[in-house]
Amino acid sequence: MSVFDDVALVTGHFARTLGADAWALTSTHERGASRCLVSEGVDQATCAALVQIADRIDSGYSRHAAPIWCERVAGEPVGSALVIPVQHTSGQPGAFVNLLFEQPDEDARREIENRCLREWPSVAAYFRLWEAARAAQQRTLGVETGLNLVAIGIVLLSGDGHIVFANDTARQLMDRHDGIREHRGQVQATDRSDAAALSTAIGYVLSQSGAHGAAERMPLLMLHRDNGPPLVTSFAATPHSAIADEDGALLFFVDPGLDIHLLAEPVCKLFRLSRVETELTCLLASGHTLAAAAQALHVKLGTARGYLKQVFVKTGSNRQVDLVRLIFSNLIRASAPDQVQRR
Repeated sequence: MSVFDDVALVTGHFARTLGADAWALTSTHERGASRCLVSEGVDQATCAALVQIADRIDSGYSRHAAPIWCERVAGEPVGSALVIPVQHTSGQPGAFVNLLFEQPDEDARREIENRCLREWPSVAAYFRLWEAARAAQQRTLGVETGLNLVAIGIVLLSGDGHIVFANDTARQLMDRHDGIREHRGQVQATDRSDAAALSTAIGYVLSQSGAHGAAERMPLLMLHRDNGPPLVTSFAATPHSAIADEDGALLFFVDPGLDIHLLAEPVCKLFRLSRVETELTCLLASGHTLAAAAQALHVKLGTARGYLKQVFVKTGSNRQVDLVRLIFSNLIRASAPDQVQRR
């Protein structure tokens, strides 16, 4: 059953209780335009008229707006509509319950209004939950859209280690068995030598949710792949929440085959690293040893150590592994994964 099936069930019951001949639920600014969400016994012309009424009411809407009688909104026979604004929060689409009657007289209207006063509180409570669900869905879709633009694989795990969400990059890695795969709803390493280490790391992170100082103790793994350098994997425990019934974990997968400079340079700028310090950091994040990084920079190993000490001071890191974890934890991409160049 969809959300609109639920809305139709509740609104239809409310309309029948009040003796309405037809009903409609309209919304203003829904997906950029006002529209009729769901209705029963209402033709298109009447729906269009009700949408126009909703727009007029919404422009002068107050938080405690009362039901409004509107005349001559139906086709034949000419009808009246009792339009009930649904209380909504700022920034959310306005919703209106429209109950249509065939020209009720004054006594009938008073009876309808009295029934509305008795029945509406329970209906309004449902609509508050409905609005909260719509807002949560909007936030979720927005977050998912943003995460799908990130060039890092991101996986959200539930407290029992099952996948709750995986962005497009992570899905592509799992579908290709490129260092990781999905097995029975869980993330597994494709290389047998990494399987136990990844499983242990996930279990550890899940056990650390909400623990003081847990972020500094999160593991960093290198998962072997058939092609390309190892997949860099870091973890974060999700914080405790009053609305969540269990803990969870976030897994981050970075392909060093991507141009790390494009990914890491914005992060290095945040820490005010110099050009050579940025180059060194990017090389280390790409999987180079300090000696190999020194060779790539055409400097002596002792000089590279000096640069690294300065990077530690600026980033607050103490070890090379902590530095790499810090960089990968702060990587942000504003473009789609397929736009990130590979080296």
